[in-house]
Amino acid sequence: MKTIGILLRDFESASGNELYGFRSDLLEYLRQYKELKIITIPIEFKNDEYDELERVEKAIDLCNGIILPGGANAYEIDLKITKYLYEKDIPTLGICLGMQIMSLTFDGDIEILKENKHQSKEEYVHEIKIKSNSKLANILKKNKILVNSRHNEHITTTNLTITAIAPDLTIEAVEDPNKKFFIGVQWHPESLKNDIYSKRLFDYFIKAI
Repeated sequence: MKTIGILLRDFESASGNELYGFRSDLLEYLRQYKELKIITIPIEFKNDEYDELERVEKAIDLCNGIILPGGANAYEIDLKITKYLYEKDIPTLGICLGMQIMSLTFDGDIEILKENKHQSKEEYVHEIKIKSNSKLANILKKNKILVNSRHNEHITTTNLTITAIAPDLTIEAVEDPNKKFFIGVQWHPESLKNDIYSKRLFDYFIKAI
């Protein structure tokens, strides 16, 4: 059985309580893969960074692959964790904030979207153009697809390979083609349950682990 670890994100409940978690539709999507064991890995962002990093790395070592899910806040420890995943060549899928953290780890910069056309509850919001001959294009078998979009910030530069952009030139995907699987996407494929491209992305990720 393959083990996937999902790193929990911090967020505030409607009543103001501090919680850790991720979107439920990610777990629902992964449940279709019967060969998977899923574990959650919390990060205590307020703890001593050295001790917390050591604890998280031990949990990561129990996994065959890692998902960096969406969320609201990125921390310095996130970059160290991502560098560990990269150096150990652990298959890593970054979603929304997860993609942004991957980009920031490799000298990336992030800004708030000035005209935010990327925050919508619609199933499909805009098209993206995918770089030919990229690993992402080879996985999806398409150079243009429609995606959903729920983010307020965007990556402006990174040393990872930029593999997809939106019509307004917002960066939509990054990767390192030399790794087993090190891909981040700005959209939420786990929310597109009947989408063939989401299926191809997750299928390939799980095959890579």
